[in-house]
Amino acid sequence: MFQPWIAGKPLALLFGAAFFWAASHYPFQNTWLGPILVAYVVLLCWRRRLWLIALPALLPALDLAPWTGWFFVEEIDLLLLATAAFAYWGLNGTQTRARLPGLASLCMGAVTLAYLIACYRGWQAVPFDANALSNYLSPYNSLRLGKAWFWALILLPVLARDAGPALAGLRQYFIPGMLGGLALVSAADLWERIVFPGLSNFASDYRTTAPFSGMHTGGAALDGYLALSLPFVAAWLLTRQSRPKTAAALGLLALGAHAGLTTFSRGLFASFAVSGTILALFPLVRALKLRQLRGRNMMLGALVCGLGIFALERMFAVGGYRGLLAALILLGAAMALSTWAIPRALIPASLLCATALELVVGGLLASSDWAAEGIFKPPYLLFSLSALTFGALAWSARWRALSRGGASVALIAFFCLAANTLWIARHWGGSAASAPATLIIAFALLLVVLNARKRLWRLSRTSLSFAVGATAILVLLIPVSSSYYAGERFSSTRGDFDERLRHWNQVLDMMDGGAMTAAFGMGVGKFPVTYFWRNPMRETPATLDYRNELGNGFVRLTAPIYARGYGELLRLLQRVPLQPGTNYMLALDIRRDKPQARLYINLCARLLLYQQACVAADPRLLPADGQWHRYEQPLNSGGLGAGVWPLRAPTQLELAAEGERSALDIDNVSLRLASGGPELIRNGGFSAANDYWFFSSDRHHLPWHVKNLALNLYFELGWLGLTSFGALLALAAARLLSRRGDGRADAPVYLAALAGFLTVGLFDSLLDVPRLALLFFLVLFASLLSPSPSPERPPS
Repeated sequence: MFQPWIAGKPLALLFGAAFFWAASHYPFQNTWLGPILVAYVVLLCWRRRLWLIALPALLPALDLAPWTGWFFVEEIDLLLLATAAFAYWGLNGTQTRARLPGLASLCMGAVTLAYLIACYRGWQAVPFDANALSNYLSPYNSLRLGKAWFWALILLPVLARDAGPALAGLRQYFIPGMLGGLALVSAADLWERIVFPGLSNFASDYRTTAPFSGMHTGGAALDGYLALSLPFVAAWLLTRQSRPKTAAALGLLALGAHAGLTTFSRGLFASFAVSGTILALFPLVRALKLRQLRGRNMMLGALVCGLGIFALERMFAVGGYRGLLAALILLGAAMALSTWAIPRALIPASLLCATALELVVGGLLASSDWAAEGIFKPPYLLFSLSALTFGALAWSARWRALSRGGASVALIAFFCLAANTLWIARHWGGSAASAPATLIIAFALLLVVLNARKRLWRLSRTSLSFAVGATAILVLLIPVSSSYYAGERFSSTRGDFDERLRHWNQVLDMMDGGAMTAAFGMGVGKFPVTYFWRNPMRETPATLDYRNELGNGFVRLTAPIYARGYGELLRLLQRVPLQPGTNYMLALDIRRDKPQARLYINLCARLLLYQQACVAADPRLLPADGQWHRYEQPLNSGGLGAGVWPLRAPTQLELAAEGERSALDIDNVSLRLASGGPELIRNGGFSAANDYWFFSSDRHHLPWHVKNLALNLYFELGWLGLTSFGALLALAAARLLSRRGDGRADAPVYLAALAGFLTVGLFDSLLDVPRLALLFFLVLFASLLSPSPSPERPPS
């Protein structure tokens, strides 16, 4: 068996040389990649082991393809080359490392063989030209997709070494790295929601992509990543951690849940349900086994939770966000009140005092001019005062039991909270809100009674963390699930699934016949070109072709052909910095030989998918004579580029061709201030092919994706790849399930992450995004590692 540490230093030198060669060709202009790489190399010089935290954090977040145009050789390849160079330099055979089960090695060998065969079948020895690394129809697409598995194999010996013989490295570095990546991606998603559709706009069909440029042709890279990474929050929530870690985990839970729910992805919603069930079942089964929990109590808890969610949903429907927030605070107060020893004799007097306070103070505030001005409406003011009073008493109860007077004040504050919850609901939703608000109040009293009769929960850091996490999820889940767009998505599920089934059947029909294809697949990365030539609808997706004539570079935009006569365009994009309300001069050379060929030119606000606030240029094209013609078009940017820097929408130049069976040649694209100034377009003459140019198909995604992970494996790797990969997954699941009784959070976290990813994979390919595939493979490999047996001590 090959031992990688034997050739560690030669391999390190090879990786280092490859790093410098790739960096010498990479288009660094207007990116932060240079400083990031320097910082990363310095980090590895200081502590080689820190790749285990930095790489999982940077893999999903550091995606510069929309700026650089490079998506075959990416930023992650530079990071990986640097990581491998440093890591392999320090490999040796004396280091203690985690153990990989023999059966896992056998399955990995079979998957590797399948990938080698499929990469060979997908890649053909064609001339390396300007389109080799800029086009999904290129045979080199096989190497682009296959590299994820081979990078994972390269990192496996280093992962086993740095995980350590007791797997402590995974808990100390890898899990924080996964959480770091989740924080970066969720923050990017939050920024995108704020800048484009609006943070609370749940009616728009805008689909966030965060930093995943691989979604420029659709797909579910963001969904798959969130399904894979969000369960790792449980590693810090299900075990005792420091307060900063617990607070960070709760914040990440809220951020990640917001990112996931606002995708409106039904597959991701299903994955959250699967992952959540796994994370809940592990501790529940253990508690039942140890008789720390009874099945009857578990069923009662599930019933109470279901009733609570129903009551909150009805409250939101009539009381909006304010009613929902008031209801959640009231329920939180009820859970806290139920844990205190409060004499029942205080209840009547406290209820009477609360009623009197509400009538007197509320009446005075309602009749005052100050309240009528809207500075602070009476129900909100009274609710806030009641909540602050109750919160102060709850804070003091952490150190000493409440006195009789304190208990009485707590009861008064609680009853005032209940009354003001009803008032807020009616103030917002009118008389129709009375019934839902009353249901919430009754449910709050039910919580108090249930816990008073038999202690079901106590006030502790664990219960508080659970309450905060549940509140964050409910605040997001209820508004999103109640939105118009979510209703539209779920109502169209049957039709969308039927369309997906047709696509899957077409994928199988487009494959070659014969035993070789069934056994070894069509080849890695072959689906886009197979669809282009063989799709049964006889559609011809649009293409970009970088060409060179007598030393002059240009790009040819070929218009798509659709069976129904119209459809989504393929847009050539470049990011340009614009100032609002400014005059610009756009110039370009155009050549066409068919009169139906039309060119769309826009300056738009856009991150990746979906243009907004576009300014269109409409040059009057000269007759189609097959000759180059120069066009100049004055444009005013309007509102593009407006806003404060952190919340300013990025702007892009878009070029797209339309016209039946036609093409346009574009060259010497230029954009400057009308008054003169520096050139804003980089590589406008296309002499460097796709450098700084990217492309997008906003809504037509089927030509690029198989849309099912298992079918994608079969299409590319055949039965050999599908069965060996399935065996590897089954082995990982069996190993994680065998650890269900050890009481640690690692096993359920890894199992939930893998299961969530595979659930999203029921409806999308996922592995056709290399950075996401690599991260999935690393999580899979980490879940397969076992602690090394402790060496036996010699007898004394």
